[in-house]
Amino acid sequence: MFRVGEILRYGQAGVCRVEEIKMMDAGGGEQEYFVLKPLFKNGAMLFVPSSNEGLVGRMCPLLTPEEIEAIQAEISRRPAEWIRDFRRRSEAFKKALASSDRRDALFLMKCIYAHKRKLRAEGKGIHTTDDYFLKDAEQLIFSEFSMVLEKSVSLVEKEIRSLLGEESSL
Repeated sequence: MFRVGEILRYGQAGVCRVEEIKMMDAGGGEQEYFVLKPLFKNGAMLFVPSSNEGLVGRMCPLLTPEEIEAIQAEISRRPAEWIRDFRRRSEAFKKALASSDRRDALFLMKCIYAHKRKLRAEGKGIHTTDDYFLKDAEQLIFSEFSMVLEKSVSLVEKEIRSLLGEESSL
């Protein structure tokens, strides 16, 4: 499955390294845990019980450069869609961020960038909640693409913003 030293993506924690695999007793008897260290977010180590299929299922291999290229091409052709209803939009964005499919996070970014441009032209700004979703999606996409493509996060950010039609700094 996963080995010590392996780099992977874990849910919304993003890019992590498997620091160790060890036996621990967390109150229900001793069991094996993956110890993950987020590489692009400050924070505590994550302990994932190897027996919990739901949590282990959130541990995904990083994309390949070819997969990133294909995802970028697909999303660049797909028109942005804005969900006007706040509750429906929030649920869709939560689902996109929880998904292991990076297309969902990249498409979320495209939709928010497009809406942000529209509002900026009207002298308005986006809802704070949408901005939080955008920042989470950017962190996931920029960090993974940066790691895989061996480019700086700032360069990946510039390239993605350009690809999605959001060249100016947000």
